[in-house]
Amino acid sequence: MILSSFYNKKNNRRAEIIKCDNGYHVRLYTNDILEEVRDVSGHSINYAEDCAENFVEGIFDVDIVDKK
Repeated sequence: MILSSFYNKKNNRRAEIIKCDNGYHVRLYTNDILEEVRDVSGHSINYAEDCAENFVEGIFDVDIVDKK
């Protein structure tokens, strides 16, 4: 279940906080492409919200691993 979404039009980033059985996950999108699902289980909803907001504001980037 999606609890909340964050969006930044300037850099086309979006994040969704998902409630899971064991806590929360944060889905991180750039240009509507899912880049990462970050497992923040064991942390509070506030932590998940901070993660989502920091991503959409460009505070951190997703590490993309080239799997060639």
